[in-house]
Amino acid sequence: MIRTRNLAETQIPPPSDSPDAPRSLVGIVDPDPAIRRRAATLLRAIGAEVAEYSTATEFLQMLPAGVPVFVVAATKLADLSGLALLQELRGRGLDVPMILVAHEPDIHGAVTAIRAGALDFIEPFDLERILPSQVAPFLERNRRRAKHAH
Repeated sequence: MIRTRNLAETQIPPPSDSPDAPRSLVGIVDPDPAIRRRAATLLRAIGAEVAEYSTATEFLQMLPAGVPVFVVAATKLADLSGLALLQELRGRGLDVPMILVAHEPDIHGAVTAIRAGALDFIEPFDLERILPSQVAPFLERNRRRAKHAH
């Protein structure tokens, strides 16, 4: 497999049947490495396992089976739109919570995304205010599930 990113930027999660597999994962899909790093730093601070991807295709190829995933994706990616990524996940039968990050204001896009099932539609300046509060309940739910499974 050809990796298009520097491994220092992304920690690829182990297979879901591995004892080292994360209980849950937050995938950040954004072409801007500064946005990915900023979001990853915020989410790691609240205890999230985070993987960063520059394209939707890369994310879909690395999507771990059986691991609950939360997605933070840019609305505009090199290969698919964030909305198309959401629709692809839904088409695969995955009810993955997703926040879309618009690098430019887009009211029509926000309405469309929310109707399609996105949890939120934010701009990069909202990352600090919104991401931790949206992702923390997902992490807590999955920690409780993992605790009860053992």
